[in-house]
Amino acid sequence: MQAEEMERKARVSAVGWARWRLGPASFHDLITRVDVETLRYGRLITRYAVRTGTWVEEPYTGGTNRPGDVRDFESLDLWSGTPEELASRTSHLSNCGRCFGSGQVTCPSCQGTLRASCSGCGGSGRRMSRARKSYRMVNCSECRGNGQKKCVRCTKGRVGCSPCRASGVMRRWLKVTTAQRTQVGIWPEDPRLRAHPGLTGGSPSALQWRGARTLETREHDGPIPPARLGPEAEAAGFLSARSSLEPRLEPLRGRVLSQTLEVFEAPSATVHYAFAGARGFIKLLGSDFRATPARDTRPFDYRFAWLLGVFFTSFIGAVFLVNAYTERHDFYRQHPSAGLVALAALGLVPGFWLMAASWLRRRRADDSKPVRRWHDRLGLGAVGLCALAILGCFVFVGPSTQALARLTASGTLDVAELHASALQARGDTSPAFVEARNAFVLARIAGMENREAVKLITFYTSTKAGTEPLEAERRRLREAWILSALSGDEDAGIERELKALADEGAPTVLVDGLRARLENKRLEQGKALLAKGEVEDALSTLLRIQAPTLAAEPPGPLLSHAYLLRAQKCPPQGLRCRAHALKLAVEADPGEAARTAFATFHSSEVSRLERMARPAGGLGPSLRALQSAEVEAGVLLSVLEGDTRLTEVRNQLLQRREALLKNRLPLGEPVEVAQALLAFSGLEEKRPGVLAVREVPPGTLVHLFVSQGVTRGVHVTAAEHGREALTREALQEVARRLTGQTFAMKDLTRTGTGVAHVPARLGAHLALLGWHDGTLVEALIGKVEP
Repeated sequence: MQAEEMERKARVSAVGWARWRLGPASFHDLITRVDVETLRYGRLITRYAVRTGTWVEEPYTGGTNRPGDVRDFESLDLWSGTPEELASRTSHLSNCGRCFGSGQVTCPSCQGTLRASCSGCGGSGRRMSRARKSYRMVNCSECRGNGQKKCVRCTKGRVGCSPCRASGVMRRWLKVTTAQRTQVGIWPEDPRLRAHPGLTGGSPSALQWRGARTLETREHDGPIPPARLGPEAEAAGFLSARSSLEPRLEPLRGRVLSQTLEVFEAPSATVHYAFAGARGFIKLLGSDFRATPARDTRPFDYRFAWLLGVFFTSFIGAVFLVNAYTERHDFYRQHPSAGLVALAALGLVPGFWLMAASWLRRRRADDSKPVRRWHDRLGLGAVGLCALAILGCFVFVGPSTQALARLTASGTLDVAELHASALQARGDTSPAFVEARNAFVLARIAGMENREAVKLITFYTSTKAGTEPLEAERRRLREAWILSALSGDEDAGIERELKALADEGAPTVLVDGLRARLENKRLEQGKALLAKGEVEDALSTLLRIQAPTLAAEPPGPLLSHAYLLRAQKCPPQGLRCRAHALKLAVEADPGEAARTAFATFHSSEVSRLERMARPAGGLGPSLRALQSAEVEAGVLLSVLEGDTRLTEVRNQLLQRREALLKNRLPLGEPVEVAQALLAFSGLEEKRPGVLAVREVPPGTLVHLFVSQGVTRGVHVTAAEHGREALTREALQEVARRLTGQTFAMKDLTRTGTGVAHVPARLGAHLALLGWHDGTLVEALIGKVEP
């Protein structure tokens, strides 16, 4: 094959290889040089065998056994005989590895103790009895509840060894196995040879490249002698590479069975190319110049990274352009030009991609300028055309007053609304736009629902330029909606509409007239509810009247009457409810009925509280009555603030309470005294007869013990009882507060050991102080239940 023809075929093959990898257009122009040569290569097929040996043993059952060759296993030549001969030569006797030649081992059942777990109960001594269907646990009948019984497997704790069958002697011999393998070595170390996996196969006819030929073949049983090598093998460098092609065998374990040497040659070419500012090459083999893994594809990698980056960047830019066009207003989003902008923006993606691909193809490492091809202008043309389309849409597409007037006149109000809202958002206040806008709005609201029409007018009246006709129409719509809503239950909506009318500058006569109709409606609803006896609903309705002067009659008498009815419906214990209702009745209308009812209630409650200020009976009931009276007086004063007579009665109650508690202490008195002195919120019932005192020194627990309504004793201890000591200062403070007395210093000192309760006296009360060695643990004052 002529060199020129081989170079031409190599170029064609390289172009096809680049095409399958999405290479640049006109790749043949990017090829800088083609080197053609003939590659010599070869392979050495070595078939060899490896022997391995392992010791095997079996129980010795008698008979003759010569000592055999039992020398060091590592120094034994495994090819010195057949496997059967080696087994016979190495056979010998040895002690058993488990019983060490004794023939017996410890019994695994009893571990030599002669007592084994009972199989009937599993060693527990108990088993389920099923006699007469009474399922219960009973003692095991086999072991009599012991869980163990005499071992029957062994003799004096020993049993025969199983590996050697109780003989204590094993016969050992060397078992040799042979494994045959094949190794294929290829030289030289050239990446091009990896393209043919068949070359590394052990088959006699290995796959070769087209145009390759065999120069030499040698076969030999065992290693090929150097004398049998031909000139082609020597010329191909087999002698220098032979050591790396043959397997590494151990001298006493492996042996070469045969070797086959083959030497080949094939046409080869190296194609050099350059683009994307980098150089690369591809090596080809065979007469058809098939591509091999020996290649440098960095320019392709650079090109792929560049094109991928350009694609994503242009795609994001296209999305940005589309959003920038359509997000300005609904007019542009619904206009037909939005589709053109989207199409043109997407057209920028392949356009920029083609521009980048052309620039990369023409970029050379040596800064040379190749000839521009026709396809290099495709990307620039596509980008220019799409950019002009987008720019034209941005510049020439927009709303216009003329289009608004034309569309309104033709009745195409949906499209006209897009023009009107876009011009309104732009802030257009020209006379032509004002006229066209007012005509559009009046035409648009003709078939709309009242609320939607008001929203539409409100949007277009925000500029306050020529909006008087629209404001008048909006006022008419609001008035019509209020008049229709008065027949239903739309108070909240009517209030909003009245406020909107007032804020929009509607005439006062109109707003007051509508307000008067609303208040009269509420007044009639209140009367009807009162007639039905629905007092709370009537009050809720009447209280919503905001302009009583505009109503047909004053709502005060109706409110006063409703509050009087509420006072009558208050529960017997609802003192606050009645007082509040009567007070509101007088405030709503100070008529004779309200004032008489309030005065009667006030005088009766004051008289009742004055009687409760002079209770009769024992100390406990008197204190309870005074406490109840104080609470009721406080409730009345919270409603009737500053009432003189109620204040005087409350002071009498407090003075009477102080007189009853004078010179009294919480301990040894009725429980009501303790509650009054310590305050109701200062006591918490833990269980019947035990009250916890809340306000105590930090880290202290104090409990009052109550029996038959009288406080009998006090128990004082630390909060962390058993881990912290009770401080003497805390104990003295609790004793002073509950008994008026304190412990003597000698009672709070102890030098003994152990746990003890030492008696002490605290005025008229006996006490026990609990000690642990020299640490004060607790104090029991009076009668304390355990």
